[in-house]
Amino acid sequence: MRARPVSAAAAPALALVVLLAGCGSGVGASSSAVPTGSVAATRSSTGSATGASSTTASGGAGTTATGTTAAGSAGTGSAATATTSSAPAALAPTTGYATYELCQGTCHGSVPAALRRPLHLSSAAGGPCPVTINPDGPVSPSTSTQVGFQSITGSAWSAAEVTWKASGAYAGPILIRGGEVGGGTLGFGEGRSPYSELQLLDAGREAPRVSGGGRAWLTYTRLQSSGCYAYQVDGTSFSEVIVFRAIL
Repeated sequence: MRARPVSAAAAPALALVVLLAGCGSGVGASSSAVPTGSVAATRSSTGSATGASSTTASGGAGTTATGTTAAGSAGTGSAATATTSSAPAALAPTTGYATYELCQGTCHGSVPAALRRPLHLSSAAGGPCPVTINPDGPVSPSTSTQVGFQSITGSAWSAAEVTWKASGAYAGPILIRGGEVGGGTLGFGEGRSPYSELQLLDAGREAPRVSGGGRAWLTYTRLQSSGCYAYQVDGTSFSEVIVFRAIL
């Protein structure tokens, strides 16, 4: 896939390799050298789902359960329902759909306020990472239960490329947040300092095709240490927690 030019917000000489390994197979992550350039320059067409790990939220704080939690209708994203939230101190705030690098200039507004449900990430700090397999919600990442991250020149945040896909059965707005299980910060984006959340609606530029009229987005997840992490994915009618182990 053609590399995009380095954006002004991106750090110089950025590079990354995404390592995916199935948890059940016991294969660890590894890495290899890549040319220098922006984070975006290492994008590839390997965005298809590869057994993404998920634990679906029960909606209670600090708990997870199998299955996708149904949620009340939240409507569709528009400028009239635009919402933002305060970001952790280490992250830049997300201001709407246009914060996503491959949607800038074509997307307007923000996710509806109703999607901003309380975070219900797993509370299994100190124990085994509760990675789960086969997300059953309409939105899932391309990653496996273990994800390899690589350091980026000029940034304290390592990065891994993650392709998010939404099935054709769901055409609404998507809010993706996350963090380390038991505490710790997870961010998104290509810049030296990542932003706090992904707000997605229109399919992203350069993204792979999704059968059945679905959508896809090439993104980067950012963190600063190995450990057990989780995404929370909220749509108008569902809320799902996806748990994975990060390896730096």
